[in-house]
Amino acid sequence: MPASSARESLEYLPTFARFPRALRRFLKRPLTLEVARTIAADRLACREANFLRIIEKSVYGYPASPYRALLRLAGCELGDLEPLVERDGVDQALKTLREAGVYVTYDEFRGRLPIVRGGTTIDVTPEDFDNPAARRDFQMTTGGSTGREMSVHQDLDYIAATFVPKLLMLDAWGVADLPAIHWQHILPGAGLRFVLQRASGGLAPEAWYSQQGWFDVKSWLKYDLATIYSLLWLNLLGCRVPIPAITKRSDAIVVARHVRRVLDERGRCLTYSGISAAVRIALAAAEAGLDLTGTTMRVGGEPITPAKLATVNAVGARVIPTYGAVETGPIGIGCPHARAADHMHLAADSTALITSPHRLESGQVVQAFNVTSLVDASPKVLLNYQIDDHGQVEDRRCGCPLHASGYTTSLHTVRSYSKLLSEGVTFASGDIQRILEEVLPARFGGTVLDYQLSEEEDRHGISRLQLVISPRVAIADEQEPIRVLLASLQESSARGDVTGNVWRQAGTLVVVRREPMVTTRGKQPVVHRRRAGGVAVKG
Repeated sequence: MPASSARESLEYLPTFARFPRALRRFLKRPLTLEVARTIAADRLACREANFLRIIEKSVYGYPASPYRALLRLAGCELGDLEPLVERDGVDQALKTLREAGVYVTYDEFRGRLPIVRGGTTIDVTPEDFDNPAARRDFQMTTGGSTGREMSVHQDLDYIAATFVPKLLMLDAWGVADLPAIHWQHILPGAGLRFVLQRASGGLAPEAWYSQQGWFDVKSWLKYDLATIYSLLWLNLLGCRVPIPAITKRSDAIVVARHVRRVLDERGRCLTYSGISAAVRIALAAAEAGLDLTGTTMRVGGEPITPAKLATVNAVGARVIPTYGAVETGPIGIGCPHARAADHMHLAADSTALITSPHRLESGQVVQAFNVTSLVDASPKVLLNYQIDDHGQVEDRRCGCPLHASGYTTSLHTVRSYSKLLSEGVTFASGDIQRILEEVLPARFGGTVLDYQLSEEEDRHGISRLQLVISPRVAIADEQEPIRVLLASLQESSARGDVTGNVWRQAGTLVVVRREPMVTTRGKQPVVHRRRAGGVAVKG
């Protein structure tokens, strides 16, 4: 093991020492539905006061905060912010701040770029956005599909606080008390966080499977020990959590059969996974002739598209879409009266979301999401964090229990606006996703997991596009998928027509026969981009 990994593990020892006491307090008062409803109602009624308290304590009261510098550049001191929020409300105040330059972009938040506003440059690192008011009970990392991973410290109080909207979501779907099977990564992945969230509600998993294995990460000593140590204390304190069983993507049938056994014994089942993992479970079940009717799959991590939803629904399972990130906590919670594959309610008790126009290099304008946390114990301070996503935001009277509880803002068709760049043209990836997940499987066979576009950037900075197709898909003429993709792209929009023409003339696309890339967190991006030197970036 590298010396740096051993050093990191030693530095983690104080966290180990604090964890048992924090966990005992965390488990002492399980969150009930009645308490969750009360907490949500109080938060929704006090959004302005909660926002101002957090900003006063973690921004104005923290001299190193980049947001403090941004607010001062905008000429907004605390005495100016308070009447603005009291007069206009949180959301309108955030829009006013956004227009004045108080926001951070995705790359700024991750320390890849300095913050530049006017003639002022603010150098930042990811740690500059850590919440000084939050504890560090354990550590996770962001997905790693967008560059170097970013460490995010987790506070047990925050995990309990953000389980409130999630518990109400599970109740709205009628699955809050069902036996749950998790197919999620061990640390530094998100699996432990979801196990702890359910533990805060007095619930323990039926089983925990992990695609990530022991010793799979560089700092394995730190993270593997933290996983085992956490499970040891959970069990000692009465929350019976099984040791994760390492189950790779190719072994999805193991999870599918476990789900079927639970259905046979208890009639209904809840699973936790990413949407690609849910699709793998469904495909394995279909191949084995297993009916998963009675299963509800709580999914997230990637866009929940119609094609992925249809694959899961085909074996009888329902899908609860969710939206969030390690650094943000819950943003969207699935609506049981959905009209779109990923119809969700904004978790407005713990998150504020506004949109701002963002112009892509192509000239296309999308309404970018800007996220602000309204929970004191958030691991990161978020103030108009432009999260690199966009989607439809609306007030929809769906009539579901979440709307009745005050979650009146809806989200759907949430996508990244990350860009495809090749041969001098830029194109947003939404139509590419539809073509790869729907058009190509319908024409050539295979599933939504068998196609991927890989953008490789060589050491000279030249992008090469590869249409990655699983060897399982039998294709007589391997140039035909390229012709179909380009034709479909040209039919999609004016921008798609330009892009398709340029790519055709330049011979940009080549077919590569291999399995599509999956990130270290189990995500399978539709567009996989790799910088020179092998660093994957978001597609």
